Amino acid sequence: MPRTPKYSWVILLFLVISGMINQVDKIIIGLVSVPLMEEFNLSPSQWGLVGSSFFWFFIFSSALLGGMADSKNTKKMLAWLSLIWLTVQFVTPFVSSLFLLVLTRMILGAGEGPAPALSTAIMGKWFPKHRHGIGFGAVLLGTTGGSAIASPLLISLIDQYGWRSAFIAMGIIGLIVLVLWMIFGKDNPQEIGLPSFDQEEQHSSTLSKVSWREFLPYLFSKNFVFTALCGGCAYWLLSVQAVWFPAYFSEIQHFSGQTLKLAVSLPFLFAAFCQLGFSLLSDWLYRKTGDIRKARINLAGSMMLLSAVCVYLATTVNSTDLKILFFTLAPGLSYVILSLAPAILMDFFSPKNIGKAQGAFIALSSSTSMIAPLVFGYLIQYAATEASGYHYAFQITSLGMFVFGSLFWFSVRPEKRSHSTTKAEEQVGV
Repeated sequence: MPRTPKYSWVILLFLVISGMINQVDKIIIGLVSVPLMEEFNLSPSQWGLVGSSFFWFFIFSSALLGGMADSKNTKKMLAWLSLIWLTVQFVTPFVSSLFLLVLTRMILGAGEGPAPALSTAIMGKWFPKHRHGIGFGAVLLGTTGGSAIASPLLISLIDQYGWRSAFIAMGIIGLIVLVLWMIFGKDNPQEIGLPSFDQEEQHSSTLSKVSWREFLPYLFSKNFVFTALCGGCAYWLLSVQAVWFPAYFSEIQHFSGQTLKLAVSLPFLFAAFCQLGFSLLSDWLYRKTGDIRKARINLAGSMMLLSAVCVYLATTVNSTDLKILFFTLAPGLSYVILSLAPAILMDFFSPKNIGKAQGAFIALSSSTSMIAPLVFGYLIQYAATEASGYHYAFQITSLGMFVFGSLFWFSVRPEKRSHSTTKAEEQVGV
């Protein structure tokens, strides 16, 4: 197996930090939900609109700009995206209406949409195939681990200096990282005299790039559709965690102080361990078996079903400790599909088209994140009580995760191709 260049780990470090900033910028809105809703006098359905608005442009930019990662300079693309993220953080403290708040979330979503596809494309250049699991897992480890560390710190900052301070702090951090990326970031290994791994793997796939028009039919394959649906379950829960968990813990469960910080940060901390642990396990299984179903699909599918059970149990137990436990386990287990999906797609599609595949995957699966906050807001506002509204919403979440997780686990099977596989198919898929 090809060796991984030492500088690849420097690039991975930047991707991890970028993922941390990306995710924390996303979840800040949930951490400030209670004071911001009070200041702007927002109803639950209006807050659901705020949470949903982030994904309106996120979806389109994932598909449209994500595909550009196959051909554009990835260093420059990441720099421009980072500039959008930090600019929104500096602007948000000055918003004065629901309209402006929604507008900032839309712009942030547009800037963050292409990030997963961009990270996937960069990973394909810098890491060999047998390292993809740990590479993608490390990036997602950064998103969840960074959120676990940042959440209690930002909650303390919000309590002392108000909700605006959290956005300013993240804007400053984003600016520092952007400057370092411009100095030390590299687009590909050729810049330091080494070949890209997407060039070294020509023996396993034809690397001809195809247009979106030629690529589109492959997105209707059973494997891609059910992988996107399973990913949609994870994004549904991700948006609920970001938008509604803090409000649920403080307003319905009446958590405060250290208990609130634990309830908000523990799910991210556990998810970080899941991303790293299952990615390592998946890579080990892949090296042992060479079977993507045994190494990736079985893990992601079984964890999605277990996550669905945890969401259900979290709404039925009365013990505070058990409720925190199940709400801690559920997100981390469901996010396993997000760390393994890029590696799964890398097996289905050639490296030169992975930006399109990953961009389409993020666009389709993350569309559930646009719906989930609205569903929760509607049920919370119009149920007999807010508590019962949360209960119904979590029950719907659990059922959907179980159904689509099962479809993914039992239906996604890599096709066994013969040597007579057509040239046109090889241009898109392996």
